[in-house]
Amino acid sequence: MNRQIGQYRVLSELGSGGMGVVYRAVDLLLEREVAIKRLRSEYAASSSVMERFRKEAQLQAKLNHPNIAQLYTLLQDGDSLCIVMELIDGTVLRNLMPLKWQSAVPVVLQILEALDYAHRRGVLHRDIKPENIVIDREGTVKVMDFGIAHALGAARMTRERVVIGTLEYMPPERILNREMDQRSDVYSVGVLLFEILCNRLPFASDSEYELLRAQVEADPPPVGQFVAGVPEFVAAAIRRALEKDPRNRYPSCGDMAAFLRDGAAAEGYQLQSVSQALAIKARETGGAGPEQVQAWCQRIDGFIQSGNFDTAERLADTALNEFPASADLALRREKARQAAVRQGPGSREFAAPDAPVSEAEIALRQTLLRLVASEAAGDIDQAVETLRDAMERYPDRTAFRIAEVYLAAKVAGAGEAK
Repeated sequence: MNRQIGQYRVLSELGSGGMGVVYRAVDLLLEREVAIKRLRSEYAASSSVMERFRKEAQLQAKLNHPNIAQLYTLLQDGDSLCIVMELIDGTVLRNLMPLKWQSAVPVVLQILEALDYAHRRGVLHRDIKPENIVIDREGTVKVMDFGIAHALGAARMTRERVVIGTLEYMPPERILNREMDQRSDVYSVGVLLFEILCNRLPFASDSEYELLRAQVEADPPPVGQFVAGVPEFVAAAIRRALEKDPRNRYPSCGDMAAFLRDGAAAEGYQLQSVSQALAIKARETGGAGPEQVQAWCQRIDGFIQSGNFDTAERLADTALNEFPASADLALRREKARQAAVRQGPGSREFAAPDAPVSEAEIALRQTLLRLVASEAAGDIDQAVETLRDAMERYPDRTAFRIAEVYLAAKVAGAGEAK
């Protein structure tokens, strides 16, 4: 892909949905990678929708929080509007579900912190759902698309599935066209936490009418009906968040977060970090992982060898969603990414394809090979020592950060086995 939008050169397509297409691009002036969401042209055709959208975007751009994806700017591209955003190197929450409560609660706590920060500045999200939550490789949760669904709502009143998907997380007051406040986002977080744990929604129906009716009238089923071992304080948090009357919910996302933390402390539970949760999830879903990882690696290598670097990187991203701790997949994605950036004008610090390899690059590759070889041979102590040295010398390399999570899981597994 070799296309330019303003000062941004498009590198690859990340995905598409009801709002439009998302691209990975590089800012040629600042030499940083970004995500560009190109909205459907039908939205730009409505001046009222665009004015509402710009106001929401201006509010979001003022939010500066580690758990909120940063919005950089808006720009026009032909008959469409583009949103330039922080590029999150990670996976959407949907790809990690279901999670055990020990892993789910730390994720939700970061979501609640982001929402509480935004609410205190007068910004509601209005569209909390798994697709709008991304977790990066270091375990930081990022909430995406503040206010976008609300801003584009006038243009989305169709019978498409994307609207039904939004309804599944929608608070009763929005369905009834009543005023919304921070407790409306609390409701959506309650739906989300239920789904993360139970791998199903509290209210679901093929009929839009029945779904709307259930959201307004029906009591949610108990969490224990679908998953065992969830502590009462977590189930109680969900019940209160899903109260039909906003006055009976938590007054704020901060209050819900405090209830979850206090409940864990009272029961003597030590909450995990999100990076620990990701490592545990990777270990639990490993199963036939090595064979599957190898199959992914072979496919990715084939596209790299043929020069189709965009496809190779997309495949690596897809595979890392399933196996987030795989150092082999991370290395291949890094290789494909650097090769893709070298193509076309505006290359960053990478050498030209036919340039000689520097001594520093050779040393880096040798370190990576030692790390992979040590792990493959089962010498975890040597792998950990190699990784510790590598992270001191190359602190910004994503591959080593992923390897850290992976080895931590291996060490924890070995300890449990003893």
